[in-house]
Amino acid sequence: MKMPFSHKSDRRMKYPAIALVFTLIAMLLYNVVPGITYAGKEGVFLNNSVYFTLEEVALSKGTSSQTMQFRVMLNNDSDASVDFNQYGVQVVTTDGRAYYAQLSEKANAVVAGHSAQSFSFIAKVAPGLTADQLSVDFFNRGSGNQDMGALSVQKAMSFLQTDHQFVFNLTDADPTFTGNTFVSVQAVNAFAVPTDDQYKITLDTKVKVSGTDSWNPTSLAYVLKDGANHTFALKAANAESVQSDGVSTYRVLLTTMLDTQPDLQTLKLDMNKTDGTNLGTIDLQSLFTMVNVGDKASFNSQGREGVTLVVDKAEEMNQSGKRQALVTATLHNDGKRTVANPVLAGMLVSKDQQISLATETVVKDTDKYTSAGKTTSYQFVVELPDEVVSGAYEFYVSEQKSSTAVSSASSSSSSTSGTTGSTTGTSSSSQSSSQSGLTTTIPVMAVNLDAGLTASTGVAPSGSSYELGTPFVFKTDNKTIDPKLDVSLVEINAHTNPDNGYQTVVAKFKFMNNSQETLDLPTFDTELQDDTGTSYPGARQTTTLKQLIPQSAYVYSYAYLMPPTAKGTFKLSILEPTSSSLLKLPISAVQVAVHSTDDDAASVLGKMASFYPYTVNIQDWNLGSTYSGGTYSYKLKLSLDIKKDTTVLVDDSFSTMEFELVDSNGIVLGNSVQTLQGTNKLISGLQSINFSSVKAEQFDYPLTVNVYEDITTANGTAKRLIAKLQQ
Repeated sequence: MKMPFSHKSDRRMKYPAIALVFTLIAMLLYNVVPGITYAGKEGVFLNNSVYFTLEEVALSKGTSSQTMQFRVMLNNDSDASVDFNQYGVQVVTTDGRAYYAQLSEKANAVVAGHSAQSFSFIAKVAPGLTADQLSVDFFNRGSGNQDMGALSVQKAMSFLQTDHQFVFNLTDADPTFTGNTFVSVQAVNAFAVPTDDQYKITLDTKVKVSGTDSWNPTSLAYVLKDGANHTFALKAANAESVQSDGVSTYRVLLTTMLDTQPDLQTLKLDMNKTDGTNLGTIDLQSLFTMVNVGDKASFNSQGREGVTLVVDKAEEMNQSGKRQALVTATLHNDGKRTVANPVLAGMLVSKDQQISLATETVVKDTDKYTSAGKTTSYQFVVELPDEVVSGAYEFYVSEQKSSTAVSSASSSSSSTSGTTGSTTGTSSSSQSSSQSGLTTTIPVMAVNLDAGLTASTGVAPSGSSYELGTPFVFKTDNKTIDPKLDVSLVEINAHTNPDNGYQTVVAKFKFMNNSQETLDLPTFDTELQDDTGTSYPGARQTTTLKQLIPQSAYVYSYAYLMPPTAKGTFKLSILEPTSSSLLKLPISAVQVAVHSTDDDAASVLGKMASFYPYTVNIQDWNLGSTYSGGTYSYKLKLSLDIKKDTTVLVDDSFSTMEFELVDSNGIVLGNSVQTLQGTNKLISGLQSINFSSVKAEQFDYPLTVNVYEDITTANGTAKRLIAKLQQ
């Protein structure tokens, strides 16, 4: 029996068939019509084997315009070659505007099967456009410029936005250059440094030139313009250059001197042709920035990637009675390779008085290199004139870079084929070069010291007075004192000379080598500071011994000249010398009580007089005289008991013992110098000291014999009063 016809059943059969047809059509269109895929990275497909991707985008922002440089990749996974000349590229915005994109580098237009080729473009776009508003659009020249699809700039594999950069075709600046030759000028840093009643403006720029290596970027006319449209010619100097893959990169320093303080917020950099025609302008105001103490500043030099400098502290200190500023900075090498330590210079500027002071640089570490992950300490010191009383400062650091002739190393490869952009081959090369015989000052950082200079704490002594013979505690990072060497103070006494009116303090230091190896004897400076902050530097005894053998000791002294009114307790600082004569670093400090021997009792019988490491006991003495021919001769007879610490070495530079005969008025009638070691030295037992040719009318009784320890220093002989033998 024939069933009645059902329209519902017919529809059920027809709809699946229609769906199948549409599916087949869609699959066919996928293989013949280009489109965009979002699997992995974004791409515009010519077919399932050939597609474009957007690899790199750099958006350069100048003042009046901005430039977009980008690199697209033609990926050919098919068996046949693909000619890039059949396709075009432009930059489009979300509101429909289109900008012409021009090839900026030579490239092989024919892409062989199963390979990929990148193509570099440049396009000028309107100022203010951001990455999310821009796309790179592809079209087919052979199909009436049929649109093929666009790739988002924001989703590019690599996106970089560079401010303060202007890009132009070199032909616009110099008509002798033709073709795809582009120049980008980027202002990296800007500094305004007061100096000699003027202001030195320095712009640190990076100039990249593609397509030629025969154009000198310093030949461009660079002009500084202020808010009132006043212009100042900038002097251009090439600090360094490097060539790689057909691109030459130069570090160009632009400088000029201004007579008045500029308004930094209005300054601009103009790039002009030789006839004055403006090529482009870069705003500079945000580049005149200062870092604070503790902030890092990067080096922009080739080979110093990851290297930074930070100012740790800025102090004012008093050393040898002079005010000094000390700025401490640390070089951090966070890169992956060892770098040579740069030669750095500092400039301290008083903001209140606009006085500029060039500093001396001290590199605390002796190494000339800083390894990856390590640091190097720099110190900048300058004496502060009395007129500099500023509460706020600025500090500028620059690198002194010397260029010497070096051999160039390069490698290149080339091939000939069909090309795009009117080129006839591809080439790549890498070459480094530098100028010779030049020293360039490159600004590194500007530091804001609005808080002024902090008071230097140096090394704070302990609250209690120092006990003689106690080893000093030194800073662990000092470079002078071997940790296996004990250093102590064994004597410190003062004596005032009534003839010249000054007081001499003699401090005797002992060095004990308790190790099993020979150690170098250190050379350091010392100073005494009274409670008013006045400092008195020490003059070191002249010695000959340079090394100390195991299990032995050595002594030498420092002499300090000061007014007789300076008495009591002093701060004794041990100072480490540096490469600067201005700077000595405190590595230990103690409070010492200075005893004056002027008030000691005249009688010394039974008293042990210290000439450390000797002790001299004057057991008995007698002063006799003979008269002949109008003159007296005096003989001092001494009964001595002399002992020595056998662990302490002495040599011919050891101090001597002086006997001085004076009358009741303090007039010196004669003297005799004796030694405690060597030939004709004083020994235990009965000794005679002679004073001859004393005229009768020269003196008044009673007579006194002053006993001194004489210490030879670079400043002369220092006397330490040991005893008085009075008649």
